[in-house]
Amino acid sequence: MATRLYIASDFHAAEKAWRKYVNAIKLNVYKAQVALLAGDLTGKAIVPIIRRDGRLEAELFGVRRTARGDEELARLERDIADVGFYSFVADQGEADRLVSDPVERDALLHRLMNERVEAWMTLATERLAEGDVPLYLIPGNDDDFGIDEILDRPGFAPVNADGKVLDMPGGLQLLAYGWSNTTPWKTPREVSEDELYERLEALAKQVRDPRRAVFMIHVPPHDSGLDTAPLLDANLRPTVSAGDVLRGPVGSTAVRRLIETYQPVLAVHGHIHESGGERRIGSTLCINPGSEANHGILRGYLVDIGDTGVERAMRVEG
Repeated sequence: MATRLYIASDFHAAEKAWRKYVNAIKLNVYKAQVALLAGDLTGKAIVPIIRRDGRLEAELFGVRRTARGDEELARLERDIADVGFYSFVADQGEADRLVSDPVERDALLHRLMNERVEAWMTLATERLAEGDVPLYLIPGNDDDFGIDEILDRPGFAPVNADGKVLDMPGGLQLLAYGWSNTTPWKTPREVSEDELYERLEALAKQVRDPRRAVFMIHVPPHDSGLDTAPLLDANLRPTVSAGDVLRGPVGSTAVRRLIETYQPVLAVHGHIHESGGERRIGSTLCINPGSEANHGILRGYLVDIGDTGVERAMRVEG
């Protein structure tokens, strides 16, 4: 009997997508035996909610929102969280001070990141701890190291698989790693291609049989069709030619080399939201579920792995 994997990635603090994902696992909507989440849990921006003249105001995507009372405030905070932003309530002076004080602003951002990750792990534990579908996840290159203590905390149902080789249902093994090759953004978890390959190969040597192994590596392989993104100029702006945004491969040569060398049955990636799909590198099926979590859309993949390899791969959307 085949083992079905339910795979998603790159939620970036989007509350609605996370709840959809956890509920799909709890209700076993897709009849899966394993759930995988391939990195990037946290968001990058704060939306202040300003107290002003007896009401609360915030600007979300250029639209000014107003709340009066606890019920409307809760709805506003939920709407901000659903698109992957963090919010805090303050008067105008406090908000202005944060704008001019990057140290204090960064401290607030990291506190809000940690609070949401802890809330997510708590919710997943409440809903999945008594179930029979394990959830293996990794942080991604964008995720600050401060969340690691939360992900590793005893008692939480999701398993932080980062940097490990673990046994999974169906006689499969999981190799998992959340770091990436270097990016223009100087993210927390990125290294050179040489260093990345060295780290990945050390894990791959622990795998019993690559043909019964899933490699979940946040960054996709270079020039795979799963890593196509806008090419940036020196000012980190998209490069435009003849009115069109130029796109090209931005994935990892180390990851591609690892897959070509070890040929796992399946390679799971994320990182490049707009490059969802599937490709083959040799006999390995590589997938990137893509992400529109910040629009409230849950992109996912179902992959059935039988005795002889991948039997079926199918995109799903929730």
